[in-house]
Amino acid sequence: MTTRSPLADVRVLDLSRFAPGGFCTLLLADLGADVVKVEDPRSGDGLRGMYRGGFDAAHIALNRGKRTIGLDLRADGASMVLERLVAWADVAIDSHRPGQLDRFGLGYAAMSAANPAIAWCSITGFGDFGPNTDQPGHDLTYLGYSGLLSRLSDSEPTPPRSVISIPLAATMAATGILAALHDVSRTGQGTHLDVNMTDSAMWVLSEDIARAANAPGPAWGTFAARNVYRCADGRHVTVTATEPKAWAALCDALGDAALAGHRLGLDEDAPVRARLEALFATKPASDWLADPGLPGGVGPVNDAADLLTDPQVTDRGSLTGLDDSDIQILANPMRFEKARGDASNATSPPPDLGAHTDDVLREAGFTQGEIDVLRAAGTVA
Repeated sequence: MTTRSPLADVRVLDLSRFAPGGFCTLLLADLGADVVKVEDPRSGDGLRGMYRGGFDAAHIALNRGKRTIGLDLRADGASMVLERLVAWADVAIDSHRPGQLDRFGLGYAAMSAANPAIAWCSITGFGDFGPNTDQPGHDLTYLGYSGLLSRLSDSEPTPPRSVISIPLAATMAATGILAALHDVSRTGQGTHLDVNMTDSAMWVLSEDIARAANAPGPAWGTFAARNVYRCADGRHVTVTATEPKAWAALCDALGDAALAGHRLGLDEDAPVRARLEALFATKPASDWLADPGLPGGVGPVNDAADLLTDPQVTDRGSLTGLDDSDIQILANPMRFEKARGDASNATSPPPDLGAHTDDVLREAGFTQGEIDVLRAAGTVA
């Protein structure tokens, strides 16, 4: 069973490398798009074999449901091949350094001549222009530069244990691509989208930046009713009892009538926070999650393994299996008509490198004779 496929007639040419483009085209594939990864015939995308013999988690999670062709972009015939593929596609995505593809005649400026309606999206670290445009970086670089890293903790900035700016930028890219496709349907004219990790991470701080630029004042932070507390079993719970009703439910469950008189945001906070720390340390997390639980603003601090059996996750089908496999992966978070997550479109395993080269080239108008010549020259594989 599959969910609705609103992008079923959209062809996506994925020229990107590693996770930024991978997250973006995964979203598009889950929405039904035909995503074709263009990979180096020798090594493939950088996500392949990243774990050096271990479970290929990133490659499987981000490249399921896609097709792949092997095309050496440095080969003499690469420009001609890519030009015909772009003419065949609706969307092209790259994550190269700004201007890198253009220097070889493989970027939007050259390729859009073959398809003026192409929606081309470049996902970079700092964007297509600006003083940092050519500078290298990684997720942590962009989190620090954007200001978001400083807001993730009240204490010393600490590297998060998962990437943040990369999937944020990928989501922005997918949103921009959908807008561009809509514009193409009205005007017939394509565009070049500039999406980057730094700007995307800054977007999360829209409220903070508006405040800093116009009316500096208190921002979101940690206080007694919005905090994380350690329980008797060493696990933590989140507390967000910031409304009177939730605060009353929390105080009732904690069994401390004196707390109920605390006026949130008005009375001194430190003694109340210390009292909550002491009370939460008297019982295991499971007790607090049962009473007061979410009605009292108490939620779990899960890790990935906890989610595998969580009723909210399993009931919504947020985990799904790859076709003909025991491998479980996270489903698309978007649901149409209350469909379960395990009614996903992109459930085919990531294909072997170049598995669809002939099929895609034929669909783009190449004859078998042309394909044979390209393969003999090492341009495609």
